[in-house]
Amino acid sequence: MRLTLRTLLAYLDDVLEPSETKLIGQKIQESAVAGKLISLIRLVVRQRRLKAPSVSGPNIGIDPNVVAQYLDNTLPAEQVVEVEKVLLTSDELLAEVASCHQVLALVMGKPVEVSAASRERLYALGPVAKSEQLRVEEVPSTDSALAAAASRDAERVNGSPRPQAHKPPEIPEYLRQSSWGQRVVPTVVVALLVVVCAGLLYLDPSLMPALRQVKRERNSEKSGQPASPEAVTSITTKTVESSPSIPAVALNSNPSGDQNPPQQAVVSPDLTVDLPAPADAPELPAVGTKVKPSTPVIASNGADAPTDASVVLKGTLSPVPGAPIPNPPPVGNDQPTAVKSPSFVQYISSDGVALRLDEPKQHWFQLPRKSMVQLGEMLAVPEPFEAQVDFDHGAILATVIGGSNLRILNPNRVTGSGLDIHRGQMLLRSAHKDLPPNCALTITVGRDSWVLEFLSPDTICTIEISPREPVQFEKPFDANWYLGVLRVVSGSVKWTSPDGQAQQVAAQFALEISPQQAAPGVKSSPISSPFNPDWTDPMKRKQSPLRAKSPVFEKQFELDQPVEQTLQSLIKDPHAKVSELAIRNLGLIEAYPELVQALAECEYEEGRFAAREGIRAWLGRNAERGTLLKAVLDLHFPIPADASAAYILLWGFRPEDGSNRATSIELVTWLKSNNVAIRELAFFWIAQLSNRKWEYRAVGMQAHRDAAVRKIEAHVLKDGALVKPGAKDLPTPKPE
Repeated sequence: MRLTLRTLLAYLDDVLEPSETKLIGQKIQESAVAGKLISLIRLVVRQRRLKAPSVSGPNIGIDPNVVAQYLDNTLPAEQVVEVEKVLLTSDELLAEVASCHQVLALVMGKPVEVSAASRERLYALGPVAKSEQLRVEEVPSTDSALAAAASRDAERVNGSPRPQAHKPPEIPEYLRQSSWGQRVVPTVVVALLVVVCAGLLYLDPSLMPALRQVKRERNSEKSGQPASPEAVTSITTKTVESSPSIPAVALNSNPSGDQNPPQQAVVSPDLTVDLPAPADAPELPAVGTKVKPSTPVIASNGADAPTDASVVLKGTLSPVPGAPIPNPPPVGNDQPTAVKSPSFVQYISSDGVALRLDEPKQHWFQLPRKSMVQLGEMLAVPEPFEAQVDFDHGAILATVIGGSNLRILNPNRVTGSGLDIHRGQMLLRSAHKDLPPNCALTITVGRDSWVLEFLSPDTICTIEISPREPVQFEKPFDANWYLGVLRVVSGSVKWTSPDGQAQQVAAQFALEISPQQAAPGVKSSPISSPFNPDWTDPMKRKQSPLRAKSPVFEKQFELDQPVEQTLQSLIKDPHAKVSELAIRNLGLIEAYPELVQALAECEYEEGRFAAREGIRAWLGRNAERGTLLKAVLDLHFPIPADASAAYILLWGFRPEDGSNRATSIELVTWLKSNNVAIRELAFFWIAQLSNRKWEYRAVGMQAHRDAAVRKIEAHVLKDGALVKPGAKDLPTPKPE
């Protein structure tokens, strides 16, 4: 059996005989082209941004009838080759043909089940009369049309009309286009109803005073003045009277006829009214103690309240006599005072792209500009953009650099909010001239938390968190998975560790952020750092090579489109930098299946390097991720030897592995692989372990690669390994 495109489709859809399946599977393992073609078919079928192929016009591609014959395996052999050439040059046509073959395989492979009830109902209908059958008239040819026109002219001259032919069936009512009146009248009726309802609300005399009263009360709360008892009573009265679900109550009633009637309120079970106690009120009962009906209760005006009222602390009226009253939390001198949470956290950038994670859908979406950020929400800023985040009206401004992934924390008893940083870089500063009170943030990385407090209004500091890449097979870092540093550019900050130890960091100093869970009790000290990284300079960020592609890259994002799908579709973008940016940001959101796909299928070495870095940064967190990676590698590397090699190379090697002869020979052997991703990974580690420059390029010509491999093999045979065993100073791996 020949290894053709149609044979591969039949192999993928499992419609071949067992013997044929085994034979085709062996041929696929022997052919690298077949493996790439299978990956291409799987990619285009899953790709959602492909357009449907044209069925008419000059860009039709292949006639649908020819495609049908190709799928039915009835096309002549000489035409099969031409059809497959066209299919391999168009992702749209290849996806259409592969999908059709898959659907046909499912339909033809499994018989259609018709229920007994449906079968009996069809039989009960009986034959259809000819008069009721749908008849489609044939379109007359040109000669017959001329003859029919001549006969009609003759009829008009002779005055003897012929019998009318059968009229074609008319268009059903539900398919006819609705008239202007049918479209406009419902809209006008709805608009009139809305206007009438708005007018009734506006003319209600009790609505506007109540709204003005509520506005005055809110203004008084903002200015710090307590609301007056009259205002509280007025608002409560209007609320109770206007709510249809609350039973009738008596407020400020005077059954005894006294001039100074007692204030009383009987409320429904879902309403609680707080009445301020007078200055000369006697001592109230203990917290959570209910007053017995026989005990006289002091009302807000000093008179005796009715004996059927139930009172709790601060004059709160219990709706149901005998109902349990929850005890509020005790207030003691040793309890820390909770800081008021920030009124809002807002994304204030006017350009660029920021992403938010939709937790229920488990998809990333673009965050609208100038929008509020919910506490507890995950944010990511893709490269090469940056985002401005405002905490509490400029109390703290955070500039989040592209390539950062973080979560906005909920407020706690110490700070108003905070940042849970997964990776990235950010600048923090206060926008107020006078330092606001409690100007602090909770900084969390992994399972460790600190408190960062600004000590002066001109303070500017930076935080950088980088995930560590693994350097040993199936040895994750667990709690020790990150490296971090805090730098103070100007002003000073106080850095408080989880155990309560505080350190003051002054300007031009840096402090290492080390995992506390991995090394408890280890305390780092600030060190002098007069030079700041380039990413802290706005001008240098604008001059970044990737920043030039930001306008083109920004146009690819849509507010209602999942970001993973957008970035996945850009893996094969014709622009190498756009493809590299897409793959970098797949690593940012930890989309590891798409990263493995990019490693196996991207045409540019920059994109494959970005996929390698993204996978390794994600892989080192815990051991479970190794199992996930192995399963995805088996899907995108059809040859098992390539999938196994990629798995080992992505975990990495220690410096001492360079002096191991078996490891060195295995790395050199992988330089001869037919898969370019395997060759690149192997050479990356050879360069790292040997700390030497070799004249080898994984994408170079075969002859040049073979010559370079012979030199590396000679070096290994001479020294016994990439690094001569017994050398005193082993090379330290350097980043590429």
